[in-house]
Amino acid sequence: MFKIPRLLVMMFLQYFVQGAWNMVIGAVLAAYGLKEIVGSTYSVLGIATIISPLFIGMIADRFIASQKVMGILHILNAGVLFIIPNFVESGNIVGFLIMIFIVGLLFYPTTALANSVSFRHIDGVRWFPIIRVFGTIGFMIVGLILGYTGFSSSINSFLLASGASVVYGIYCFTLPNTPPTSRNKKFSIRDAMCLDALSLFKDKYFTIFMLSTFILMITKTAYSAYLPVYLPVLGLEPASMMQIAIATEVLFMFLLSFLLGRFGFKKIILFGAICWIIRCMMLSLAATSDGNMFFYIIGALLLQGICWDFFFTAGDIYVDKKAGPEIKAQAQGLRFIVSNGFGVFMAASVCGFINNRVVTEKTLPNAGPQWQEFWIYPAVVAAIVAVGFWYFFRDKDVIMTPKKVESE
Repeated sequence: MFKIPRLLVMMFLQYFVQGAWNMVIGAVLAAYGLKEIVGSTYSVLGIATIISPLFIGMIADRFIASQKVMGILHILNAGVLFIIPNFVESGNIVGFLIMIFIVGLLFYPTTALANSVSFRHIDGVRWFPIIRVFGTIGFMIVGLILGYTGFSSSINSFLLASGASVVYGIYCFTLPNTPPTSRNKKFSIRDAMCLDALSLFKDKYFTIFMLSTFILMITKTAYSAYLPVYLPVLGLEPASMMQIAIATEVLFMFLLSFLLGRFGFKKIILFGAICWIIRCMMLSLAATSDGNMFFYIIGALLLQGICWDFFFTAGDIYVDKKAGPEIKAQAQGLRFIVSNGFGVFMAASVCGFINNRVVTEKTLPNAGPQWQEFWIYPAVVAAIVAVGFWYFFRDKDVIMTPKKVESE
């Protein structure tokens, strides 16, 4: 009973935990004199994201109920998060990187599993956007808590994440039962290598979508990594300005199910990619536009709901529709690896190279033209994705109809 409310709480806690440690990790390291390893930290997390989600998804698809796997992983992760402050305070870089790598191994598979659990118990097109919006709310709430308590640059953020992870881990065992869909299937090397999920790439249109996602991560990473650097150059405070973007994400998440049912995946995902172009061009124009600077920045932030929900959240639903029932958990893990694993690892390198090469000044007016040029690059990347997706993606096999959901 009451599956939807329980899944809402699940998604809220999933992103509350993530925000508690991931949102401020760079600020924490800088505050303790470890700014030089911020890049290495994200690279390590990217590697962890590549390694674990498919394997954990295979376990959930074949051996252990998904909600139990999530509970175990979060409780284990709570222990690792609890001891990380010791390594930060002592300046033990090697120990910290090892611990954060383990955090990545334990945490990131649970994001894909949370999606998989949701899709097993709901009509994904109708309910998933609503459930997912509570993840955004969780991310907002923990951000406000970190700011109010002063934990945003303190190792106490890891302790907050640890405590929340324990609570969430215990809560996972109360979620609707999501048993393995392939429990009786004989185990093979194919299972260990997760080739069933990788076989989805035989579908031309699935491959086109995943390739589009991989490439668009350059644009997404340019925005998420360098907007907080860019806004202070313009005299704007990043934390308060970003709340505008998050608010629009909540709004469009509620509209997504209706719009998907009306327009289908191609038009919605394509429009999301187009809005990434518009967003980056507005950020570029803001760099050298004194009178209209604030207008362009607000416009770029207001596009967050369309840019994120229409492309990435709609993509989660598309992947669920394409995957067979026996590999849904692996499929969500595969999408996460392509975007947040290989995608982020590649995008961080590309964006870092471009920014270091183009932006050499720290203040206006000299920095203005440089930032204007910088934002053109991710806009061009998004344009390439949009044109390629429009021309090559013609999947008509995914039907937007309600599905029969499982009972407990």
